[in-house]
Amino acid sequence: MEFDTAFLNTELTTDGIVVRWSDGARSRFHALWLRDNCPTGGDKRKAFRTFSVTELDPDLAVVDAAQNEYGDLEIEFSDGHQSTFDIDWLRDNSPEPADRVRRARQVSYFRAGTPLAQLPLPQPGTAEHCDLLDAVAEWGAAIVDDVPTGEAGTEALAALIGRVRETDFGRLFDIVVEPEMWEFSQTGLALDPHTDDPYRYTPSGTSILHCVEVSTTGGDSILVDGFAVAESLLDDDPAAFDLLAEVSVPFIRHRTESVDQGEDVHLLAHAPIITLDRDREIAGIRFHERSMAPFDIDPAIMGDYYRAYIEFTRRINDPANAIQFKLQPGQAVVYDNQRALHGRTAFGPEGGRRHLRLCTIDRDQFHSRLRRLREDHDRPGVHERLPIGSLS
Repeated sequence: MEFDTAFLNTELTTDGIVVRWSDGARSRFHALWLRDNCPTGGDKRKAFRTFSVTELDPDLAVVDAAQNEYGDLEIEFSDGHQSTFDIDWLRDNSPEPADRVRRARQVSYFRAGTPLAQLPLPQPGTAEHCDLLDAVAEWGAAIVDDVPTGEAGTEALAALIGRVRETDFGRLFDIVVEPEMWEFSQTGLALDPHTDDPYRYTPSGTSILHCVEVSTTGGDSILVDGFAVAESLLDDDPAAFDLLAEVSVPFIRHRTESVDQGEDVHLLAHAPIITLDRDREIAGIRFHERSMAPFDIDPAIMGDYYRAYIEFTRRINDPANAIQFKLQPGQAVVYDNQRALHGRTAFGPEGGRRHLRLCTIDRDQFHSRLRRLREDHDRPGVHERLPIGSLS
């Protein structure tokens, strides 16, 4: 979001200053906040700090504030210290709730019939690279063409996002039908839309499903926008939404013996199905019916919670909320695992072998790469408040 950073005036208050901007907005800056962020104290972005808040007088006040000939804001404090602030920096970092809203993420919801962005595999660092990450950030998913079907192709696509996350499933997980199945995805059965790894304290962030071989009968991919579904529930039944956003429930993954592509594990996490950020914006979805442990919540709200859970699940499984498509060899779908729920239709051996390769990258890696690309290509959204995801 670009701001008009010209301001009309500043006003001293008992605890700091108020800046009135020419676009009509108003920002309050506390004296302690200003002194803590004085440029002379070092660069917090680089973790370089030459100043400690222990040096501050808790009753510090601003005694003067004026714009200099270069347009910067000069401030004098009651302890005699003087600071000079870049006016663009102040507006970008204003702690006002209204300014936080201006920095909020730019999200577009998808439902059945919404076309996903489809892009060729880009070269690292290019504008096309930024296009791919921008599409995933806005829509929750995008399809990438021309990805070589070998493991090196999967790795090359993942490297555009960040470092691959290694779990008990390994670094790359091959999803194929196995004669001795230990994971439900290794069958030809349909999979209801879900998010992966809900039983981890921090589930997978960005995921890649890379098609190596395709079944001609069935095996279509399904994506559901969890943010859109949650928003619809908030509109129709705020009480049900609040229960799913406020009550933590248990998710579990238990395997007593190591298997091919899988270690023995006993993973357990408690978290809400819907995660909200501090401004009560939807920030993450954690949903996987097959990984729900017995609810250990207050019996007094058990019935209401189940009714909310049933309604949310019904909407997740509603075809009107789902995009269905068939990946071809050399195509991959990149999706936000804490927003876009994924599933598939059933398929049988008569259609040939179906082989998809899965890998994941942590959410902070994706967000970091996206911000850097936006900086490099002078695009808006560098300060966009991206969704933190599902945290326990």
